Amino acid sequence: MASSETEPPPAHPSPKARRRTGVLIAAFVALQFLIPLTYLTREDAADERFTWRSLDPPAAPSCETSASLERFDGEREVILVRKVIHQDWVDYVGQGRRTVVDAFLRKQCDAEDVMQVELVNHCDGERGTRAYSLRCGGERAHETVRTATR
Repeated sequence: MASSETEPPPAHPSPKARRRTGVLIAAFVALQFLIPLTYLTREDAADERFTWRSLDPPAAPSCETSASLERFDGEREVILVRKVIHQDWVDYVGQGRRTVVDAFLRKQCDAEDVMQVELVNHCDGERGTRAYSLRCGGERAHETVRTATR
C-alpha cells in the first residue's frame, strides 16, 4: 500500500499546456453560442429551430397549397401534395420554407417527361399568394409573391 509520503505529487501542467487547454475550452464554449445563431443568416426566416419560439407553435396563417406539373407534350397534371409527402412536410411547404419547397419541386422534376413544376400557396392575412415554379433542369425555383390587398 502506497502512502502519500512515499509517492511524489503529480507534476503541474506546463504554462503552454494550460494556455492550449484554455483556448480549446474557450473555442468550444464560443461555438456553443455561435452555431445556433447561424439561423439568422439563412435565407429561410421561418426556420426557428434554435430560438426560444420553437417551444410555441407558430401562429401561421392558414394556407391552401396546390401543385401541378407540365409535361413536354403540354399536358398539365395536378399533384396531390398530401399524398406525395408527409403532413409535416406539407405544413412546411405551406409556410413557404424554401429548402422544403425547393426539394419538393426538384423531386417532382425527377419524374419522366416533366418540363415545369408549380407550387402555389394561397394564404389568409398579409402573406397573400406565393407561387413557386421550377423549370426542370434549373438550379433554383423562381418565386412570385402577390400579397393580400387591403
